[in-house]
Amino acid sequence: MSSLEFFFYLFVYAAILTYLVLGFIISFEAMLSLYGVKSAIKWVRQWHKPSTFKTMLIIFLPMLQLAYFFLEWLPHRLGLNKEIYPFDLDKIYHTVFPKESL
Repeated sequence: MSSLEFFFYLFVYAAILTYLVLGFIISFEAMLSLYGVKSAIKWVRQWHKPSTFKTMLIIFLPMLQLAYFFLEWLPHRLGLNKEIYPFDLDKIYHTVFPKESL
């Protein structure tokens, strides 16, 4: 294996792992915001600008859907949750940044 091939694989694996880790974090922030957790909303407002948060919601949409599947849909199907929150990116964004969404 040449050094160029090594660095190519290093870059690819690092990019994939970075996407997974950041997506995991953003998806939990978004799911907690969907449920209306005040501390999560305060955290997102403190660390993210509205445009940045909206961009991250779009970029990490597959991770958000995966988190929604495991935290909301699957427990509802197994009978652990009575009601199910609909997955809505606009609701997440409007919950966190109500003034900017007008």
